[in-house]
Amino acid sequence: MVRAFFGMCPTAFSTTVHQTRYYPEVFMKYVNVLFLLFMLILFAISPSTHPAGLGVNISLPERGGTFVDVVKENHRWLGPNTWSPLDAGDFDEQGWPIVDAMLLIDARPVAEWVGEIDDPENYRFDWGGTYACSFEGKASVQGASQVTIRNYNYDATSNLSTFEAELSSPTGDGYGFFAIAFRETQRTESDAKGTGITDFKMIRPGYDTDAEKIFTDHLIHALTTTHFAAIRFMPFTGANGAEPEYPDVIEWSERKLPTDASQVSIDAIGKREGAAWEYVVELANLTNTDPWINVPVSATIEYVTQLATMFKENLHPDLNIYVESSNEVWNTAPGFEQTQYSKAQAQALGIGERENHARRTIELAQIFESVYGNGSLNTTVRVILCSHAPMLKWWVQPMLDYIEKTYGEPNQYIYALACQTYYSGGADAGESVDKILADCRSSITNQMNEPSGNQAGRKQWIAKAAELGLVGGFCSYEGGPDHGGGSTTNIGSRINAERSPAMADVFKYNIDDAFWQLGGNLAMQFTLTSAYNRYGCWGLTDDISNLDRNHKFQAARELIEIASQVQSRKPVSDYELAANYPNPFNPQTTIEFALSDCQHVILEVYDITGKKVRTLVDQFYPSGRHTVMWDGNDQSSQPVASGVYLYHIRAGSAVQTRSMVMLK
Repeated sequence: MVRAFFGMCPTAFSTTVHQTRYYPEVFMKYVNVLFLLFMLILFAISPSTHPAGLGVNISLPERGGTFVDVVKENHRWLGPNTWSPLDAGDFDEQGWPIVDAMLLIDARPVAEWVGEIDDPENYRFDWGGTYACSFEGKASVQGASQVTIRNYNYDATSNLSTFEAELSSPTGDGYGFFAIAFRETQRTESDAKGTGITDFKMIRPGYDTDAEKIFTDHLIHALTTTHFAAIRFMPFTGANGAEPEYPDVIEWSERKLPTDASQVSIDAIGKREGAAWEYVVELANLTNTDPWINVPVSATIEYVTQLATMFKENLHPDLNIYVESSNEVWNTAPGFEQTQYSKAQAQALGIGERENHARRTIELAQIFESVYGNGSLNTTVRVILCSHAPMLKWWVQPMLDYIEKTYGEPNQYIYALACQTYYSGGADAGESVDKILADCRSSITNQMNEPSGNQAGRKQWIAKAAELGLVGGFCSYEGGPDHGGGSTTNIGSRINAERSPAMADVFKYNIDDAFWQLGGNLAMQFTLTSAYNRYGCWGLTDDISNLDRNHKFQAARELIEIASQVQSRKPVSDYELAANYPNPFNPQTTIEFALSDCQHVILEVYDITGKKVRTLVDQFYPSGRHTVMWDGNDQSSQPVASGVYLYHIRAGSAVQTRSMVMLK
């Protein structure tokens, strides 16, 4: 293209060079003019863009069921006569009781056990139906608290017991409290009584016991029909509180397995994490959705290598994987032992806790790349550096400085920066639903821009990601309505606000207007389902079997439709440098430009000889339309002469030039 440009008028160009051979200053003026004209013709390149998307965090269990086998999402074993929790010594290495025991399922609304119910609807999931049950061993089985046992049978040849557990449908207050007791247990017929059982299964109504289906149809329906861009498995795998005390580590051989007694935390056998990684791979493949995983900070190099190998060998090759170091490794609240572990490790390494979080994140990137191969980072493997929203200047920048000093450019390892995007309202007693909704909207608006103080508004996060040239830009790892904290103040109105049709608009405002339209990329909702109570109203719905019981799930569908229409934030033709106005002008004029994404913008004025007159702008701007005024003065604040001037903009990789006339 360069050759073609200069080839348009070879005679004129050669004559110009000949005439200015002995006048280098004149020659350079011609070259500068030609260069600016060349840029006018060639550069219609837009900034690099990021795909927008909405993902979701999933829990264990989802409200209404994750696993077909109910036992996989429950591990609350009590003494059948005492109703007291069993001791650690009462379990085998897989978590099955080695004594007589009773499995308790408590799905009552918060906090009915102390005579209070937060939910003004007193909504309860319907557990009613016949559950096909089996276990290895022999026992006297009794149902308690809304459970009836029928058709018990023991087959001595296979050492298999089978029975049916009939759970009642909602009966009013107290519903959702179920227990099945196993007394006179024998692991085999030859064992003494009181030796426990193994491999207990409790298959939900309507599922074939021989089909070995893992996940409920409701869960698969919720995840596949909505087409989420990614699934973050942090709650599902139990990232919070699963770490040992430093310097202990988690070896690959010590991880949770699909064959363990349950997929929830089993502290009694030292497996405090949630579901096995095999189930993460299985669910990602079933739903054809990119997984976002949270790797324990105490996991050894060998553990992480084996984990990366498992995903590379078993995850569908068309899927990407998002990788994060644990979860909120800044949070000092109870249950976030990963923060204390990282802090102690940092002290042992002689670095700060911020630097250690950065170090671990880069370590994960290096290990996953070593398994997936060169070129996998920022494409198939997407490593996210996460932190608390207000801590961009105080935590994130020092981490980035450490990465650059120790490893090189952050964008060689880090796919995106991410923080949370929660909003809330209704903390004051007596607030109406309408006032709570207005508070939520204000909470969102206040997060969009914070140019001073913490300098940690969403625009500032977006600008930082753009400055670094991160492929994935700025994401959120969690977000949505935050009405938790344990407070019961105004709890009824807060829950009613969550179920209000108007909450759907607030939800969309948070993701579309206050995130995507600013230049944000992947937004992760927390969570798919949850009960609504004093500890939070996190879920898109409070019943996975009835997604549209509330209005947020439909809002999520509409957002995903919006994202599908703007997978690239804007095409190259949408990048624009408008004509200045007025033109001609004296003494000032306004220049307008539009960005489809947050970019570092340099706007300069040149005279017709190619000499730079003034730099008007050299800073980051978010997506949208912006105006800059030129007062007709040069860089030294002296008025310029009448004549033709060129204004030239660079925004990321985009370059554009237009002309204007000063007429005095």
